[in-house]
Amino acid sequence: MISLAILNTTNFASYNYFRNLFGAERGWDITNFCAGAMGAPFGSTISTVEHMIKTQMQLDNIGDKRFRGSFHCLTTIIKERGWKAVYTGHAVNTVREGVFLGTYFYTYEGLRIWLQSLASHEKVDKHHTSAWTVPVAGGISGAWAWFASFPLDCIKATIQGSRLQPEVSSSGEVVTSQKLKSVDVLKGLLRTKGWKGLYAGITPSIARAFIVSGSRFSAYEFTLRTFGDYFQ
Repeated sequence: MISLAILNTTNFASYNYFRNLFGAERGWDITNFCAGAMGAPFGSTISTVEHMIKTQMQLDNIGDKRFRGSFHCLTTIIKERGWKAVYTGHAVNTVREGVFLGTYFYTYEGLRIWLQSLASHEKVDKHHTSAWTVPVAGGISGAWAWFASFPLDCIKATIQGSRLQPEVSSSGEVVTSQKLKSVDVLKGLLRTKGWKGLYAGITPSIARAFIVSGSRFSAYEFTLRTFGDYFQ
Protein backbone atom coordinates (compact mmCIF):
# COMPACT_ATOMS: atom_id res chain seq x y z
CA MET A 1 0.00 0.00 0.00
CA ILE A 2 2.84 2.38 0.83
CA SER A 3 4.75 1.64 -2.36
CA LEU A 4 1.66 1.94 -4.56
CA ALA A 5 0.94 5.40 -3.19
CA ILE A 6 4.45 6.46 -4.19
CA LEU A 7 4.37 4.54 -7.47
CA ASN A 8 1.09 6.00 -8.70
CA THR A 9 2.23 9.50 -7.84
CA THR A 10 5.49 8.93 -9.71
CA ASN A 11 3.87 7.39 -12.79
CA PHE A 12 1.16 10.00 -13.27
CA ALA A 13 3.44 12.94 -12.48
CA SER A 14 6.06 11.59 -14.90
CA TYR A 15 3.47 11.03 -17.61
CA ASN A 16 2.03 14.52 -17.28
CA TYR A 17 5.51 16.04 -17.35
CA PHE A 18 6.57 14.22 -20.52
CA ARG A 19 3.19 14.84 -22.21
CA ASN A 20 3.72 18.55 -21.82
CA LEU A 21 7.39 18.27 -22.77
CA PHE A 22 6.61 16.36 -25.98
CA GLY A 23 3.55 18.44 -26.79
CA ALA A 24 1.30 15.38 -26.95
CA GLU A 25 -2.33 15.75 -27.96
CA ARG A 26 -5.21 14.07 -26.18
CA GLY A 27 -6.55 11.23 -28.30
CA TRP A 28 -4.80 8.56 -30.37
CA ASP A 29 -1.42 10.28 -30.35
CA ILE A 30 1.54 7.85 -30.23
CA THR A 31 3.44 10.49 -28.29
CA ASN A 32 1.24 9.58 -25.33
CA PHE A 33 2.72 6.07 -25.47
CA CYS A 34 6.23 7.52 -25.43
CA ALA A 35 5.39 9.87 -22.55
CA GLY A 36 4.03 6.97 -20.51
CA ALA A 37 6.95 4.66 -21.27
CA MET A 38 9.44 7.33 -20.23
CA GLY A 39 8.34 6.83 -16.64
CA ALA A 40 9.40 3.17 -16.59
CA PRO A 41 12.93 3.67 -15.16
CA PHE A 42 11.51 5.75 -12.33
CA GLY A 43 8.60 3.46 -11.58
CA SER A 44 10.61 0.24 -11.71
CA THR A 45 12.97 1.41 -8.97
CA ILE A 46 9.94 1.32 -6.69
CA SER A 47 7.86 -1.52 -8.13
CA THR A 48 10.75 -4.01 -8.33
CA VAL A 49 11.30 -3.84 -4.57
CA GLU A 50 7.56 -3.91 -3.89
CA HIS A 51 6.99 -6.96 -6.09
CA MET A 52 9.99 -8.74 -4.66
CA ILE A 53 8.82 -8.33 -1.08
CA LYS A 54 5.21 -9.12 -1.95
CA THR A 55 6.16 -12.28 -3.84
CA GLN A 56 8.45 -13.53 -1.08
CA MET A 57 5.82 -12.77 1.58
CA GLN A 58 3.14 -14.65 -0.34
CA LEU A 59 5.39 -17.66 -0.81
CA ASP A 60 6.46 -17.53 2.82
CA ASN A 61 2.81 -17.54 3.89
CA ILE A 62 2.36 -21.04 2.43
CA GLY A 63 5.87 -22.18 3.21
CA ASP A 64 8.33 -21.73 6.06
CA LYS A 65 6.78 -18.58 7.58
CA ARG A 66 10.19 -17.05 8.22
CA PHE A 67 9.07 -13.43 7.98
CA ARG A 68 7.18 -11.54 10.66
CA GLY A 69 6.13 -8.79 8.26
CA SER A 70 7.07 -6.87 5.12
CA PHE A 71 9.81 -4.83 6.77
CA HIS A 72 11.29 -7.95 8.36
CA CYS A 73 11.23 -9.62 4.94
CA LEU A 74 13.08 -6.65 3.42
CA THR A 75 15.76 -6.53 6.13
CA THR A 76 16.20 -10.32 6.09
CA ILE A 77 16.76 -10.42 2.33
CA ILE A 78 19.29 -7.58 2.55
CA LYS A 79 21.07 -9.23 5.48
CA GLU A 80 21.29 -12.64 3.82
CA ARG A 81 21.77 -11.66 0.17
CA GLY A 82 22.75 -7.99 0.10
CA TRP A 83 20.72 -4.99 -1.04
CA LYS A 84 20.97 -6.02 -4.70
CA ALA A 85 18.74 -9.02 -3.95
CA VAL A 86 15.68 -6.78 -3.51
CA TYR A 87 16.20 -5.67 -7.12
CA THR A 88 16.02 -9.22 -8.46
CA GLY A 89 14.28 -9.08 -11.84
CA HIS A 90 14.82 -5.34 -12.15
CA ALA A 91 15.74 -5.40 -15.85
CA VAL A 92 12.70 -7.36 -17.03
CA ASN A 93 10.48 -5.36 -14.69
CA THR A 94 11.72 -2.10 -16.22
CA VAL A 95 10.79 -3.37 -19.68
CA ARG A 96 7.44 -4.53 -18.30
CA GLU A 97 6.80 -1.10 -16.81
CA GLY A 98 7.60 0.52 -20.16
CA VAL A 99 5.17 -1.71 -22.05
CA PHE A 100 2.52 -1.34 -19.37
CA LEU A 101 2.71 2.43 -18.89
CA GLY A 102 3.00 3.20 -22.59
CA THR A 103 -0.02 1.04 -23.42
CA TYR A 104 -1.85 2.28 -20.33
CA PHE A 105 -1.76 5.99 -21.11
CA TYR A 106 -1.96 5.69 -24.90
CA THR A 107 -5.07 3.53 -24.71
CA TYR A 108 -6.68 5.74 -22.11
CA GLU A 109 -6.18 8.96 -24.07
CA GLY A 110 -7.58 7.41 -27.25
CA LEU A 111 -10.55 5.69 -25.62
CA ARG A 112 -11.40 8.76 -23.61
CA ILE A 113 -11.89 10.87 -26.74
CA TRP A 114 -13.67 8.08 -28.63
CA LEU A 115 -16.12 7.40 -25.80
CA GLN A 116 -16.72 11.12 -25.41
CA SER A 117 -17.64 11.34 -29.08
CA LEU A 118 -20.13 8.52 -28.62
CA ALA A 119 -21.61 10.27 -25.62
CA SER A 120 -21.95 13.69 -27.23
CA HIS A 121 -22.65 12.75 -30.90
CA GLU A 122 -20.95 15.96 -31.87
CA LYS A 123 -17.52 17.57 -32.18
CA VAL A 124 -15.41 16.45 -29.25
CA ASP A 125 -14.07 18.86 -26.66
CA LYS A 126 -10.72 17.27 -25.75
CA HIS A 127 -10.57 19.07 -22.42
CA HIS A 128 -13.95 18.00 -21.01
CA THR A 129 -15.57 14.58 -20.70
CA SER A 130 -18.84 13.00 -19.68
CA ALA A 131 -18.84 11.54 -16.19
CA TRP A 132 -18.82 7.88 -17.26
CA THR A 133 -16.20 8.07 -20.01
CA VAL A 134 -13.22 8.52 -17.70
CA PRO A 135 -13.72 5.46 -15.45
CA VAL A 136 -14.70 3.27 -18.41
CA ALA A 137 -11.73 4.39 -20.52
CA GLY A 138 -9.46 4.02 -17.51
CA GLY A 139 -10.77 0.56 -16.70
CA ILE A 140 -10.37 -0.73 -20.25
CA SER A 141 -6.90 0.78 -20.60
CA GLY A 142 -5.80 -0.86 -17.36
CA ALA A 143 -7.10 -4.25 -18.43
CA TRP A 144 -5.50 -3.98 -21.89
CA ALA A 145 -2.17 -2.76 -20.51
CA TRP A 146 -2.03 -5.71 -18.11
CA PHE A 147 -2.80 -8.11 -20.95
CA ALA A 148 -0.05 -6.62 -23.10
CA SER A 149 2.58 -6.72 -20.36
CA PHE A 150 1.49 -9.89 -18.54
CA PRO A 151 4.04 -12.27 -20.15
CA LEU A 152 6.84 -10.02 -18.87
CA ASP A 153 5.17 -9.92 -15.46
CA CYS A 154 5.00 -13.72 -15.44
CA ILE A 155 8.72 -13.95 -16.20
CA LYS A 156 9.48 -11.36 -13.52
CA ALA A 157 7.36 -13.18 -10.94
CA THR A 158 9.09 -16.47 -11.71
CA ILE A 159 12.51 -14.88 -11.19
CA GLN A 160 11.49 -13.12 -7.99
CA GLY A 161 9.69 -16.19 -6.71
CA SER A 162 12.86 -18.27 -6.68
CA ARG A 163 13.75 -19.41 -3.20
CA LEU A 164 15.99 -17.09 -1.20
CA GLN A 165 16.92 -19.41 1.63
CA PRO A 166 20.46 -18.70 2.88
CA GLU A 167 23.01 -21.09 1.40
CA VAL A 168 26.07 -21.97 3.44
CA SER A 169 29.32 -23.26 1.98
CA SER A 170 31.43 -25.99 3.56
CA SER A 171 33.53 -23.29 5.24
CA GLY A 172 30.46 -21.80 6.90
CA GLU A 173 30.18 -18.74 4.63
CA VAL A 174 26.89 -17.62 3.17
CA VAL A 175 26.94 -17.92 -0.63
CA THR A 176 24.58 -16.65 -3.29
CA SER A 177 22.97 -18.99 -5.79
CA GLN A 178 23.05 -18.25 -9.50
CA LYS A 179 20.28 -15.90 -10.62
CA LEU A 180 17.65 -16.99 -13.11
CA LYS A 181 17.88 -15.28 -16.48
CA SER A 182 14.81 -13.87 -18.21
CA VAL A 183 15.49 -15.69 -21.48
CA ASP A 184 15.93 -19.01 -19.68
CA VAL A 185 12.69 -18.50 -17.77
CA LEU A 186 10.87 -17.69 -21.01
CA LYS A 187 12.21 -20.81 -22.71
CA GLY A 188 11.34 -22.93 -19.69
CA LEU A 189 7.76 -21.68 -19.54
CA LEU A 190 7.24 -22.18 -23.26
CA ARG A 191 8.78 -25.66 -23.11
CA THR A 192 6.78 -26.89 -20.12
CA LYS A 193 3.48 -25.00 -20.39
CA GLY A 194 3.40 -23.45 -23.83
CA TRP A 195 2.31 -19.87 -24.48
CA LYS A 196 -0.53 -20.26 -21.98
CA GLY A 197 2.11 -20.42 -19.26
CA LEU A 198 2.83 -16.75 -19.91
CA TYR A 199 -0.75 -15.85 -19.04
CA ALA A 200 -1.25 -17.88 -15.86
CA GLY A 201 -3.45 -15.83 -13.52
CA ILE A 202 -4.44 -13.27 -16.15
CA THR A 203 -8.18 -13.25 -15.38
CA PRO A 204 -8.06 -11.91 -11.78
CA SER A 205 -5.32 -9.48 -12.78
CA ILE A 206 -7.44 -7.98 -15.57
CA ALA A 207 -10.51 -7.78 -13.34
CA ARG A 208 -8.52 -6.00 -10.64
CA ALA A 209 -6.89 -3.68 -13.19
CA PHE A 210 -10.26 -2.60 -14.60
CA ILE A 211 -11.61 -1.57 -11.21
CA VAL A 212 -8.43 0.06 -9.96
CA SER A 213 -7.60 1.91 -13.16
CA GLY A 214 -11.07 3.37 -13.45
CA SER A 215 -10.66 5.03 -10.06
CA ARG A 216 -7.06 6.09 -10.79
CA PHE A 217 -7.94 7.99 -13.94
CA SER A 218 -10.98 9.54 -12.30
CA ALA A 219 -8.65 10.95 -9.63
CA TYR A 220 -6.17 12.00 -12.34
CA GLU A 221 -8.75 13.93 -14.35
CA PHE A 222 -10.13 15.53 -11.20
CA THR A 223 -6.61 16.68 -10.31
CA LEU A 224 -6.05 18.12 -13.79
CA ARG A 225 -9.33 20.03 -13.64
CA THR A 226 -8.63 21.32 -10.14
CA PHE A 227 -4.95 22.19 -10.48
CA GLY A 228 -4.61 22.28 -14.26
CA ASP A 229 -3.10 25.77 -14.36
CA TYR A 230 -0.14 24.56 -12.34
CA PHE A 231 0.61 21.76 -14.82
CA GLN A 232 0.96 23.93 -17.89
